[in-house]
Amino acid sequence: MLSIFRLAWRNVGRNPRRTGVVITAVAVGIAGTLISMAIFYGMMFQMVDNAIRTDLGHLQIHAQGYDDDPAIGLLLRAGGENEIRAVNGDPFTVRYAPRIRGEGLVTSPSASVGIRVIGIDPALERGVSVVADSMVDGDYFARPRTAVLGRGLARRLGVDVGDKIVLSVQDLNADMTGEALRVGGIFHSPLAELERSTLFLAREEADRLFGLGGGISEIVVVAHSRDQAGELQERLSAALPGREIRRWDELQPMLASMLSMMDQMAWGLYVTIFIAMAFGIANVLLMAIFERIREIGILLAVGLSRSRLVAMVIAESLFVTLLGLAIGFGLALGVLSLLSNGIDLSAWADGMNAYGMGTRIVPVLSPEDFKIPTAVALLTALLASAWPAIRAVRLRPAEAVRHD
Repeated sequence: MLSIFRLAWRNVGRNPRRTGVVITAVAVGIAGTLISMAIFYGMMFQMVDNAIRTDLGHLQIHAQGYDDDPAIGLLLRAGGENEIRAVNGDPFTVRYAPRIRGEGLVTSPSASVGIRVIGIDPALERGVSVVADSMVDGDYFARPRTAVLGRGLARRLGVDVGDKIVLSVQDLNADMTGEALRVGGIFHSPLAELERSTLFLAREEADRLFGLGGGISEIVVVAHSRDQAGELQERLSAALPGREIRRWDELQPMLASMLSMMDQMAWGLYVTIFIAMAFGIANVLLMAIFERIREIGILLAVGLSRSRLVAMVIAESLFVTLLGLAIGFGLALGVLSLLSNGIDLSAWADGMNAYGMGTRIVPVLSPEDFKIPTAVALLTALLASAWPAIRAVRLRPAEAVRHD
């Protein structure tokens, strides 16, 4: 077999121009696919990570029925004491934070805006969201009776740090209540909806404003990674019967659907590239066989078995494919290394933020992303060599030797 591989390797180099065109096409197709998918996955993972690190966490725990109707009266009593005990006892839990969620109307001297009110424990919230690290003006709950607003909401209200606003809400007894607050800080978020319509309060002030008597709306839980969210959900569901425990992809199914769509898009690109690659390889092999009919006839006449002839043709196909793959992988890694600091899309900041993305996209490529194209490329090489191999073994030695 070693002699067969040597002969196949020599045949690959017989027509460098034709072989080079096919290898170049394979390399450019592979590199383009990997680079495109790395950029698309970078965008998608950034959307997911921004949602998880800003609002969702990996899991959220609510009272039964909250998912269907997130009313202010559906509470985890006693500050979620039992739920927090179960969360703290799980080895997958990294951090958690209790929250109060409600709706309200915030009024400034120049505007009134309907908003989401989120009451947080500032210290614990720092561990599950990036709001504290996203302040662009003012302080993160450095003083009492202050609120933290998104930059978009501050612009809608026409207020700045230190300005007075009035927050009005409907409490647990359906009575209207309100409180005057100062704008303590302003944050920026890649989630446009969060930035435009969310006001954060200290949990104690939100509890007093809504009259909840120590109850909370939810507990946000962060695990070591997204992959652990499913197993953590199962264990917490067993430990906390009668509670709704939802993963991030259940809370935002659109994000999960978009990730699934990206996988389908990747397969579509792979299939398109490798179909074109198969025709190119098959054409090169057929041309090589037509040019070597007399030589193949001599090999068959002196005792080369037809099975070894098939192996030689397949080896030629594999050599061309592997060279194209190696060069394509090298090109992709080289380009992505140049983009390791991200692609600056700040010129389209408003559009990017509308979809929950930042202004700098970092391409994402994992070792797993090399396995699929490698496997599909090798399979394509085998299939592409089938017809040329059949044509080769059908040659009759006596006729092939006389071929000019």
